[in-house]
Amino acid sequence: MDLNCYNAVIAEMKTLLDGQKFIADGDIFKNEAKAVQVSYDEGSKMFMLKTADVIDGNVGEFEVISSWLFDDDQTEKDAAAVGVDFADTLRSKLGIKKTRTNTAGEVALPTASKGDAVTLTTLTQKLLATFPECKDDYKSFVAKYGKFLHQNFYITRFVPLIKEMLSDDKKNKKAIKKLFDMLWEMYVEGDSDTVDAVVTVISASIYGNENYIALFKQYAEGKDHLVKSVEELLSVAAKSKKLREAMQIQ
Repeated sequence: MDLNCYNAVIAEMKTLLDGQKFIADGDIFKNEAKAVQVSYDEGSKMFMLKTADVIDGNVGEFEVISSWLFDDDQTEKDAAAVGVDFADTLRSKLGIKKTRTNTAGEVALPTASKGDAVTLTTLTQKLLATFPECKDDYKSFVAKYGKFLHQNFYITRFVPLIKEMLSDDKKNKKAIKKLFDMLWEMYVEGDSDTVDAVVTVISASIYGNENYIALFKQYAEGKDHLVKSVEELLSVAAKSKKLREAMQIQ
Protein backbone atom coordinates (compact mmCIF):
# COMPACT_ATOMS: atom_id res chain seq x y z
CA MET A 1 0.00 0.00 0.00
CA ASP A 2 1.34 3.40 -1.02
CA LEU A 3 2.21 5.55 2.02
CA ASN A 4 0.63 8.49 0.20
CA CYS A 5 -2.73 6.72 0.42
CA TYR A 6 -2.35 6.30 4.17
CA ASN A 7 -1.46 9.98 4.48
CA ALA A 8 -4.52 10.89 2.40
CA VAL A 9 -6.75 9.06 4.88
CA ILE A 10 -5.17 10.85 7.84
CA ALA A 11 -5.38 14.22 6.06
CA GLU A 12 -9.17 13.92 5.82
CA MET A 13 -9.34 13.18 9.56
CA LYS A 14 -6.89 15.88 10.66
CA THR A 15 -9.41 18.67 11.25
CA LEU A 16 -11.45 16.43 13.55
CA LEU A 17 -8.39 15.05 15.34
CA ASP A 18 -6.93 18.52 15.90
CA GLY A 19 -10.27 19.90 17.04
CA GLN A 20 -10.60 17.17 19.66
CA LYS A 21 -7.01 17.69 20.84
CA PHE A 22 -5.66 14.36 19.61
CA ILE A 23 -1.86 14.33 19.68
CA ALA A 24 0.21 12.00 17.48
CA ASP A 25 2.13 9.34 19.41
CA GLY A 26 3.80 7.12 16.82
CA ASP A 27 0.98 5.69 14.69
CA ILE A 28 -1.59 6.45 17.41
CA PHE A 29 -3.48 9.67 18.11
CA LYS A 30 -4.41 10.29 21.77
CA ASN A 31 -6.30 12.77 23.86
CA GLU A 32 -7.24 12.48 27.52
CA ALA A 33 -10.11 10.07 26.89
CA LYS A 34 -9.55 8.21 23.62
CA ALA A 35 -6.87 6.76 21.37
CA VAL A 36 -7.33 6.43 17.61
CA GLN A 37 -5.36 4.35 15.14
CA VAL A 38 -5.64 3.93 11.38
CA SER A 39 -3.90 0.82 10.05
CA TYR A 40 -3.70 -1.08 6.79
CA ASP A 41 -3.68 -4.87 6.66
CA GLU A 42 -1.86 -6.13 3.58
CA GLY A 43 -3.31 -9.63 3.87
CA SER A 44 -6.96 -8.61 3.73
CA LYS A 45 -6.31 -5.38 1.76
CA MET A 46 -8.23 -3.31 4.28
CA PHE A 47 -7.93 0.04 5.99
CA MET A 48 -9.14 -0.22 9.58
CA LEU A 49 -10.16 2.49 12.03
CA LYS A 50 -9.63 1.51 15.66
CA THR A 51 -10.35 3.24 18.95
CA ALA A 52 -9.49 2.53 22.56
CA ASP A 53 -10.22 4.15 25.90
CA VAL A 54 -7.45 6.09 27.64
CA ILE A 55 -7.46 5.80 31.42
CA ASP A 56 -4.85 7.63 33.50
CA GLY A 57 -2.74 8.01 30.36
CA ASN A 58 -2.81 4.30 29.60
CA VAL A 59 -4.27 3.06 26.30
CA GLY A 60 -6.70 0.15 26.59
CA GLU A 61 -7.53 -2.53 24.05
CA PHE A 62 -8.29 -1.30 20.55
CA GLU A 63 -11.50 -2.23 18.75
CA VAL A 64 -12.22 -1.89 15.03
CA ILE A 65 -15.09 0.54 14.45
CA SER A 66 -14.86 0.78 10.66
CA SER A 67 -13.04 -0.97 7.81
CA TRP A 68 -12.73 -0.51 4.06
CA LEU A 69 -11.45 -2.84 1.37
CA PHE A 70 -8.69 -0.99 -0.46
CA ASP A 71 -6.93 -2.73 -3.33
CA ASP A 72 -3.49 -1.92 -4.73
CA ASP A 73 -4.95 -0.28 -7.83
CA GLN A 74 -6.89 2.33 -5.87
CA THR A 75 -5.61 5.89 -5.66
CA GLU A 76 -5.04 8.73 -3.19
CA LYS A 77 -8.44 10.11 -4.19
CA ASP A 78 -10.01 6.80 -3.16
CA ALA A 79 -8.06 6.96 0.10
CA ALA A 80 -9.35 10.46 0.77
CA ALA A 81 -12.90 9.14 0.51
CA VAL A 82 -12.00 6.46 3.07
CA GLY A 83 -10.73 9.24 5.33
CA VAL A 84 -14.04 11.09 5.00
CA ASP A 85 -15.91 7.98 6.10
CA PHE A 86 -13.49 7.31 8.97
CA ALA A 87 -13.89 10.91 10.16
CA ASP A 88 -17.68 10.55 10.12
CA THR A 89 -17.48 7.24 11.98
CA LEU A 90 -15.14 8.67 14.60
CA ARG A 91 -17.28 11.78 14.95
CA SER A 92 -20.29 9.56 15.66
CA LYS A 93 -18.26 7.48 18.13
CA LEU A 94 -17.29 10.65 19.98
CA GLY A 95 -20.86 11.96 19.95
CA ILE A 96 -20.07 14.97 17.80
CA LYS A 97 -22.70 16.27 15.39
CA LYS A 98 -21.78 17.66 12.00
CA THR A 99 -23.86 19.89 9.77
CA ARG A 100 -23.64 18.74 6.18
CA THR A 101 -24.84 20.53 3.08
CA ASN A 102 -26.90 18.18 0.95
CA THR A 103 -25.75 18.34 -2.65
CA ALA A 104 -27.29 15.04 -3.75
CA GLY A 105 -29.51 16.87 -6.24
CA GLU A 106 -26.39 17.75 -8.23
CA VAL A 107 -25.33 14.11 -8.64
CA ALA A 108 -26.24 12.39 -11.90
CA LEU A 109 -27.12 8.71 -12.05
CA PRO A 110 -24.60 6.46 -13.85
CA THR A 111 -25.16 5.97 -17.56
CA ALA A 112 -23.72 3.48 -20.01
CA SER A 113 -24.54 3.32 -23.71
CA LYS A 114 -24.77 0.25 -25.89
CA GLY A 115 -21.34 -0.55 -27.27
CA ASP A 116 -19.48 0.97 -24.33
CA ALA A 117 -17.02 -1.17 -22.39
CA VAL A 118 -18.75 -3.03 -19.57
CA THR A 119 -17.43 -1.50 -16.35
CA LEU A 120 -18.57 -0.81 -12.81
CA THR A 121 -20.60 2.06 -14.22
CA THR A 122 -22.56 -0.43 -16.33
CA LEU A 123 -23.06 -2.78 -13.41
CA THR A 124 -24.18 0.06 -11.13
CA GLN A 125 -26.62 1.34 -13.73
CA LYS A 126 -28.16 -2.12 -14.11
CA LEU A 127 -28.37 -2.72 -10.36
CA LEU A 128 -30.06 0.64 -9.88
CA ALA A 129 -32.51 -0.31 -12.63
CA THR A 130 -33.20 -3.55 -10.75
CA PHE A 131 -33.54 -1.75 -7.42
CA PRO A 132 -34.73 1.79 -8.29
CA GLU A 133 -35.43 2.52 -4.63
CA CYS A 134 -31.64 2.91 -4.26
CA LYS A 135 -31.32 5.78 -6.74
CA ASP A 136 -31.68 8.54 -4.15
CA ASP A 137 -29.28 6.67 -1.86
CA TYR A 138 -26.77 6.57 -4.70
CA LYS A 139 -26.95 10.34 -5.16
CA SER A 140 -26.60 10.99 -1.43
CA PHE A 141 -23.69 8.55 -1.20
CA VAL A 142 -21.75 10.19 -4.03
CA ALA A 143 -22.50 13.64 -2.62
CA LYS A 144 -21.13 12.56 0.74
CA TYR A 145 -17.89 10.98 -0.44
CA GLY A 146 -17.25 12.98 -3.59
CA LYS A 147 -17.08 9.82 -5.69
CA PHE A 148 -18.68 6.40 -5.93
CA LEU A 149 -17.05 3.79 -3.69
CA HIS A 150 -18.82 0.80 -5.17
CA GLN A 151 -17.77 -1.87 -2.68
CA ASN A 152 -19.43 -0.22 0.31
CA PHE A 153 -22.55 0.82 -1.61
CA TYR A 154 -23.09 -2.60 -3.13
CA ILE A 155 -22.69 -4.33 0.23
CA THR A 156 -24.87 -1.96 2.26
CA ARG A 157 -27.60 -1.21 -0.28
CA PHE A 158 -27.94 -3.96 -2.88
CA VAL A 159 -27.04 -7.07 -0.87
CA PRO A 160 -29.89 -6.70 1.68
CA LEU A 161 -32.36 -6.28 -1.20
CA ILE A 162 -31.04 -9.36 -2.98
CA LYS A 163 -31.40 -11.35 0.24
CA GLU A 164 -34.97 -10.09 0.58
CA MET A 165 -35.68 -11.19 -3.00
CA LEU A 166 -34.22 -14.65 -2.36
CA SER A 167 -36.21 -15.05 0.86
CA ASP A 168 -39.39 -15.57 -1.18
CA ASP A 169 -38.12 -17.33 -4.28
CA LYS A 170 -41.55 -18.56 -5.40
CA LYS A 171 -43.01 -15.07 -5.46
CA ASN A 172 -39.88 -13.52 -6.97
CA LYS A 173 -38.94 -16.28 -9.43
CA LYS A 174 -38.95 -14.06 -12.53
CA ALA A 175 -37.11 -11.22 -10.77
CA ILE A 176 -34.45 -13.58 -9.42
CA LYS A 177 -33.86 -15.11 -12.85
CA LYS A 178 -33.60 -11.66 -14.41
CA LEU A 179 -31.14 -10.55 -11.71
CA PHE A 180 -28.83 -13.55 -12.07
CA ASP A 181 -28.99 -13.41 -15.88
CA MET A 182 -27.90 -9.78 -15.69
CA LEU A 183 -25.09 -10.54 -13.23
CA TRP A 184 -23.93 -13.37 -15.50
CA GLU A 185 -23.83 -10.97 -18.45
CA MET A 186 -21.77 -8.51 -16.40
CA TYR A 187 -19.47 -11.35 -15.30
CA VAL A 188 -18.85 -12.51 -18.87
CA GLU A 189 -18.53 -9.12 -20.55
CA GLY A 190 -17.17 -6.94 -17.75
CA ASP A 191 -13.65 -5.82 -16.95
CA SER A 192 -11.78 -7.31 -14.00
CA ASP A 193 -13.22 -4.86 -11.46
CA THR A 194 -16.74 -5.66 -12.63
CA VAL A 195 -16.11 -9.41 -12.44
CA ASP A 196 -14.80 -9.07 -8.87
CA ALA A 197 -17.80 -6.94 -7.89
CA VAL A 198 -20.29 -9.46 -9.30
CA VAL A 199 -18.67 -12.32 -7.38
CA THR A 200 -18.57 -10.25 -4.18
CA VAL A 201 -22.22 -9.17 -4.41
CA ILE A 202 -23.44 -12.71 -5.02
CA SER A 203 -21.24 -14.18 -2.30
CA ALA A 204 -22.30 -11.60 0.30
CA SER A 205 -25.94 -12.21 -0.61
CA ILE A 206 -25.89 -15.98 -0.15
CA TYR A 207 -23.18 -16.56 2.47
CA GLY A 208 -24.29 -18.77 5.36
CA ASN A 209 -27.70 -19.62 3.89
CA GLU A 210 -27.87 -23.03 2.25
CA ASN A 211 -31.21 -22.24 0.61
CA TYR A 212 -29.83 -19.10 -1.02
CA ILE A 213 -26.72 -20.98 -2.14
CA ALA A 214 -28.91 -23.69 -3.71
CA LEU A 215 -31.03 -21.06 -5.45
CA PHE A 216 -27.97 -19.35 -6.88
CA LYS A 217 -26.66 -22.64 -8.26
CA GLN A 218 -30.09 -23.42 -9.68
CA TYR A 219 -30.34 -20.11 -11.53
CA ALA A 220 -26.67 -20.27 -12.51
CA GLU A 221 -26.94 -23.75 -14.01
CA GLY A 222 -24.46 -24.10 -16.85
CA LYS A 223 -22.51 -21.06 -15.68
CA ASP A 224 -19.80 -23.17 -14.09
CA HIS A 225 -17.08 -20.55 -14.07
CA LEU A 226 -19.22 -18.08 -12.12
CA VAL A 227 -20.33 -20.77 -9.68
CA LYS A 228 -16.71 -21.79 -9.07
CA SER A 229 -15.64 -18.17 -8.50
CA VAL A 230 -18.42 -17.66 -5.95
CA GLU A 231 -17.64 -20.96 -4.21
CA GLU A 232 -13.99 -19.95 -3.91
CA LEU A 233 -14.83 -16.60 -2.33
CA LEU A 234 -17.32 -18.23 0.05
CA SER A 235 -14.59 -20.66 1.11
CA VAL A 236 -12.08 -17.85 1.73
CA ALA A 237 -14.68 -15.81 3.65
CA ALA A 238 -15.47 -18.77 5.89
CA LYS A 239 -11.84 -18.77 7.02
CA SER A 240 -11.30 -15.00 7.24
CA LYS A 241 -13.07 -12.97 9.90
CA LYS A 242 -11.64 -9.75 8.44
CA LEU A 243 -13.07 -10.53 5.00
CA ARG A 244 -16.46 -11.34 6.52
CA GLU A 245 -16.40 -8.04 8.37
CA ALA A 246 -15.55 -6.18 5.17
CA MET A 247 -18.39 -7.97 3.36
CA GLN A 248 -20.64 -7.44 6.39
CA ILE A 249 -21.50 -11.13 6.65
CA GLN A 250 -21.42 -13.46 9.62
